[in-house]
Amino acid sequence: MKTPSAQLFYLIKKMSAAEKRFLKIHFSSVKSHLTELFDFVNAQDIYDEKVVKEHFSDSLISKNLKVYKVQLTELILRSQVAYHAKRTVRSQIRILLEEVDILISQFLVPIAMARLHKAITICKENNETALLVVALEHQFMLERYISRQKINKPFEGDGNLLNEALQSLVLETELMQLVRLMDTSSFSDNRKEKKIVLAALEKIDNREEIRKGNNANAFYLARLEALTTKDVHDRISWQEQIIEKFKSGNYRFTNQQYLYLEMLSDLMDSYVQVTNKSKVAEVIGLIGNLFEQEQYHAKFLYLPAYIEAKHNFYHGITAHQLSSFGEISGLDTELEIEVDNAFALGFHFFEILSNMTSGNSEKVKGLLSALQSVTKPNHHNENVLLDLIEIIDHYDCDNMRTVNYLLSSFQRKLKRGKNFTPFTIATYDFIKTLIKNSDEKKIATKHFLEKMMEFKNDEVQRLWIQFQLNDWLNCLLLDIKFSELQNKKSKLQRAYFSEDFSPGRSFEFI
Repeated sequence: MKTPSAQLFYLIKKMSAAEKRFLKIHFSSVKSHLTELFDFVNAQDIYDEKVVKEHFSDSLISKNLKVYKVQLTELILRSQVAYHAKRTVRSQIRILLEEVDILISQFLVPIAMARLHKAITICKENNETALLVVALEHQFMLERYISRQKINKPFEGDGNLLNEALQSLVLETELMQLVRLMDTSSFSDNRKEKKIVLAALEKIDNREEIRKGNNANAFYLARLEALTTKDVHDRISWQEQIIEKFKSGNYRFTNQQYLYLEMLSDLMDSYVQVTNKSKVAEVIGLIGNLFEQEQYHAKFLYLPAYIEAKHNFYHGITAHQLSSFGEISGLDTELEIEVDNAFALGFHFFEILSNMTSGNSEKVKGLLSALQSVTKPNHHNENVLLDLIEIIDHYDCDNMRTVNYLLSSFQRKLKRGKNFTPFTIATYDFIKTLIKNSDEKKIATKHFLEKMMEFKNDEVQRLWIQFQLNDWLNCLLLDIKFSELQNKKSKLQRAYFSEDFSPGRSFEFI
């Protein structure tokens, strides 16, 4: 989360040259304190509040900097609204509705009605359902006002259209809630959530007709049906059809460019599941093009970057393409570590594991330390998994003294009554067995893999599976260093990795 000061700096830096000129001409004065503050912050490469205060030490700005920052933020936002007025469909509609309110207050009903009809037409042409409801409510109010003055005038308000708009808005709200429910289970592939969504979809009438439309409901319904399709190849077929509708401009609704990005992420995740490298690369290219053409916030990259990182780790690929488009280049000390976003956190986990499997131990230590410190307060299960990854890294590097120290530290926590999941305790016990009986490593690993079936609802085990840490167990079975795995995976047909790295089978790497 950016601080208010950082947010102001970011807001200014994201403004185009034309937007800055508009602010200076229409919303500011040459000698204004706010103009001076704007110019100085705009000239900074990195926001430094101390430098700002020192620069304005002889001015009221330094003494009341907090107030001036708030005022400048409000001024910029008012300027942005004015600059972008009528540039977007929603702005056009909102301005028309504001004009209608002003005309009604002045009893200029005929002009108000003309503006209102224009707003309704734009709403219908662009599937702006929520604003259409507002516009139709205005129409009913105006029609009643007119009818009280001219009793014989026929009522022109379209009640059927208003009812249809309200029903469409209710459906859109329900579909968005179902999409949100699917988001929460995106990591764990939770069947419970899918059953709830499927049951809700079954209750929706005229699904085929809705899906054929070009509004938000058509998209949300198609996306949910794709995500709840059992066969991954059928799901891909559904998702590809949705992508084609975006490409052909068939969809028309608010924020469709962001939902197109989400849809590309869904498709990329499906391609990852069937290990289709060429198609994954194709989607990554499309997402990259979007970021070059559109002004997306870098945080919209968290989901696709997480999927790409998962794909790269799976195949032993070292280079990330998507991270070059935004602030997700690993745990850069210059950047704020994002952990409250599950996809960003997942990306960082795969960064650590990729470095582990390529033998970059020093990088691993730095990444682990940084991420452990920020997950400790509010992300207990993720922090526990990081502790397990740390002990795996030391084990793989033959730092047995450190491994024993970490095992002892865990035992002390248990004695003090700290709670850990059953899978966590079993994993520490397994590592302890590896240390004590190194000659029986393969037998212990086989037993641990069999025991894992007992921990179906264990949150730490869910994370362990999500980040493919069974790869480490497979390496133990074949006497392969985890730090050598990335190179070996890149030479394998990775789709058969789990089969080839199974107990009782030998595999000669190319």
